[in-house]
Amino acid sequence: MRRLTLLLSLFISVTFFAQAQQEDPRRYIDSAVHYMDLAQYSQADEYFMTALDKIDVLSADFCFYFGKNSFYLNKFSQSIDWLNKYLELKGSRGQFSKETLEILEKAEEAFRNNRGTTGSADVNAKFFYLNTISCDENELITCPVCKGDDVITKRDRFGEMLYKTCPYSTNGVLTCTEFNLLIQGNLKPKNK
Repeated sequence: MRRLTLLLSLFISVTFFAQAQQEDPRRYIDSAVHYMDLAQYSQADEYFMTALDKIDVLSADFCFYFGKNSFYLNKFSQSIDWLNKYLELKGSRGQFSKETLEILEKAEEAFRNNRGTTGSADVNAKFFYLNTISCDENELITCPVCKGDDVITKRDRFGEMLYKTCPYSTNGVLTCTEFNLLIQGNLKPKNK
């Protein structure tokens, strides 16, 4: 009898684990990244959207991949939102930070060039309106894009260092309102 109870418990545990695995959003995210790597961006988007419906906690990697795929689908506003969210979560030292800044710059330029010419079907993620911080309006917060340096550096194709003034911060800081707009993907670049 004890052996039967043990086997039954094991069977229930395995069944429960298998059902949990079927609903695991990571499965959809992995498939989405696979299709994105194959340049099948629409197919990848379907998997990202399914994963988004199942995600309770937003990971930085998801923000990067979804923002990158959105860029390739010419959903520039959506791409900017998600890439900025990645930077807010990981800063300039994340695994994908360099690539994020490169895609973000291209997405912002494309968005400016295409503003008003496309009807956007972008997803303003269900997470963005929740992702604000509570702070005093006069409080200054270090900009997550430039990490307080007010300058973004990158190398050109010849290996020369290029310096660009941060399009969001003033002397490397943001006001509370600006910071919340940035992490929501709604802060417009300043003309510097």
